[in-house]
Amino acid sequence: MRKGKGLNSGGVASSFLICLAASAVLIVLLSVVSAFIANALDNPTKSIGILSLSTLLLSAVLGGIICSRINAEGSLRFAALVALAVVLVILFINVIITSGKVTAGAFMNYGCYLGLYSLSAFVFKKKKGHRRHK
Repeated sequence: MRKGKGLNSGGVASSFLICLAASAVLIVLLSVVSAFIANALDNPTKSIGILSLSTLLLSAVLGGIICSRINAEGSLRFAALVALAVVLVILFINVIITSGKVTAGAFMNYGCYLGLYSLSAFVFKKKKGHRRHK
């Protein structure tokens, strides 16, 4: 395989779209897993809040790790922009579903998602070091 033919060889825009799509897929997949977990419990409605928050936070961590691996030379700004785009999509869906009555708890969850996504992208970014070229 030649140099420059990886996932991030298409530029910043393609990396942004890949990270955005990966984050959205992670949220959906982890939501399905949480639904199965809630279904297995005795009282599923009691644990919906904690399962949805844990799903959102776990997807933020995994999305930040994936984003830092896809855009290795990118900075914290790139990960924050991807997280902000994900939060805006979720907020837009929430506004439609609730007819504009978004709660303060939802904004707190979105802030936690944004911060944890950026933090995990910063912590798990690739280290620059001496690499051998062939």
